[in-house]
Amino acid sequence: MLTGQEYRASLRDGRRVYFQGRLVEDLESEPALAAPLAAIAGNYDKYYSAAPGAVNPVLLAPRSQAELRDRIPVLMELDLALNVTYQSLMTLLVAAPKVATVAPEIAPRIHAYVDQARQRDLRVVECITDAKGNRSRPPAAQDDPDAYVRVVGRRADGVIIRGAKLHITAAALAHDLMVMPTKTMKPGEEDYAIACAVPVNAPGVHVTATTLSPAGR
Repeated sequence: MLTGQEYRASLRDGRRVYFQGRLVEDLESEPALAAPLAAIAGNYDKYYSAAPGAVNPVLLAPRSQAELRDRIPVLMELDLALNVTYQSLMTLLVAAPKVATVAPEIAPRIHAYVDQARQRDLRVVECITDAKGNRSRPPAAQDDPDAYVRVVGRRADGVIIRGAKLHITAAALAHDLMVMPTKTMKPGEEDYAIACAVPVNAPGVHVTATTLSPAGR
């Protein structure tokens, strides 16, 4: 698990974050981002445990109705990055059994990623909403090809994606972007039916930040 200070240090990873048209050199020195960053770091310290193999208990799936009921008020008090991470990982766990029915080789990868995110104490945000452009046209018929995220290259170690996602809560202060399609894709749109995790500091990733509340909500 990470301490609040270790979380702060983890953000100095070469990511490119823009605010009001300028590149932010230091997230902690940017007044609009410093307060929500501090709120996220505070919850890192709140849930930190030095025990071997410890993970944030908030990121474990509830196993009963009572556990789920008890989790609800906890979620209401979390900083937004931790809350969205919980939502992201639970989304993956719910999707895995359904994915397994059509692509059984993918489900173990989903579980492996969730385990990795917990062990590394990452903050993961959901990248769902595409820019869409002209909504009367399908993704491949847009004037701007970046209106939808799509695969533009395939390599032995993965795929290369390109495009824009909108309204990504806490993206500037997280570690991974959980990319998924904004809608159900049709036959012929396979390159747009991409779901993957992308590190915020990956080459080519640019995040445009907007002001968050002091609590990071």
